[in-house]
Formats: sequence, structure tokens, C-alpha cells
Amino acid sequence: EKITIGFLWLLEHCYSISKDRNYNENNTNTFFLYIILWLSYKLNQITGLKFTKINDFYTNQVNNSGKYSEFISDSSKFTDLNGFIDKQKDLLNINIEDLSKFYDASKLICSMYGKIAQNKTVDTLLNAASFVSKYKELNNYNIEDTARKINKSQNTTKSPEKTSATNSVQTSEQNSELISAQTSEVTSSSSIGNKLFTVLSVFGAIAFFLGISYKYSLFGFRRRAQKQYLREKIKNIKNRMSH
Repeated sequence: EKITIGFLWLLEHCYSISKDRNYNENNTNTFFLYIILWLSYKLNQITGLKFTKINDFYTNQVNNSGKYSEFISDSSKFTDLNGFIDKQKDLLNINIEDLSKFYDASKLICSMYGKIAQNKTVDTLLNAASFVSKYKELNNYNIEDTARKINKSQNTTKSPEKTSATNSVQTSEQNSELISAQTSEVTSSSSIGNKLFTVLSVFGAIAFFLGISYKYSLFGFRRRAQKQYLREKIKNIKNRMSH
């Protein structure tokens, strides 16, 4: 139940962003991607989980449980929640275990983005080396199809900010390759290059979102009336569950 509440709380933030006139669907999709990565990671930690896909979890725990009908109804007043979820079917139908493997790697990309902004070169290289290690771990699994589905769910367009963020991530990856070459066996560069491009484009989108979300917070999105309204609804649900 805590995971479900956390998921709905993040959804509420996601739709607050979607209502701002300065933001578009691409930004919302990227936020939603990170929500799903987090959710899959948390669900995968549950022993004996009966769901294999995020869509199964959403259908049973949110849509059909009856506990969150008020949240869904109130969300629909501001956005087409069901329509948005329907557009994410490719992402939601990825196996939870496969999707969860991207979470740790995405955190490293996020950390690199922050370190680059702070000009902390050493920390950035350490994060980059850890990312290469995590990538090699992912590379032992059949994750290319999963990465392609994640990319398809984004449909992001190029912008100066995204180009800058992606270039920063790619630069860090190049530096990390140098570290990795000194600390581990050499892997086929062409094979890694082709696969890593697909994976990095996913994490580049996440890094891009971190930049815009920080700027968005500076403009006081926490004061939005719709957001406050939905937060109160989730709070009421939690209070009823605790009694």
C-alpha cells in the first residue's frame, strides 16, 4: 500500500507539470518514465510479487481495487489520466524485473548530471565508472528490446537543453570507458557502442528531465491549486487506510 500511495503521489506531481503552459508532453513522458523505473524497482523488491508487468499492477491495485477511485476521478478533472496511461502501454507492458534493472543505472546518470553541473570532475568520473560497470551487468541480460520500448514511450524531440544534457552524459561515458579499460577486461567497442547508444538515449532523457524539473521548481509549481487539491485527496485516502 505504501508503494501504491507513493506511486499516486508521484503521478500527482507528473500531472501538475503537464498542466503548466510552459511544459509539453515530452517532459511529462520523461517524468513518467522515472516514476515507472522507481515503481518497478520497488515492486521487484517484494517477495512473491504476483504481478509481472506494471500494467497488471496498475489494473489490479489502482483501477480495480476501489480504494483510489476518488483520486482517478479527481485527476480526470484536470487531465485525461486514462488517455495518458493508454499511450504508455509499451512501457507498462515491460516485465517488472527487466525494467527494474534500469533504476540503479538511471540514478548514476542523474548523479553524473548533478556532478557535471557542479564541475566535480573526480566525482563525475567515479559515477561514470560505476555506470559502465552497471551497464556491463545489464549487457549480460537481453535488455535491448526493453531499452527500445522505453525509447518508444518517450518520443522526445531535440532541444538545446536536451542536446546539452545528452552530450554531457556521452562525454562522461567516454571518460568512464577510459577508466573501465584500466580496471577490467576489454569488451568489443563496436558492440558496446551500438547497444550503449540505445541505453544512453534513455538515460539522457532522464538527465534532461532533471534539468527542467529543477527550473520548474524555481517557478513555484508547489503553489498550483490543482496540485494542492490532489495532494489533499491522497492524504485523505491515507488517513482512511490507517483507521
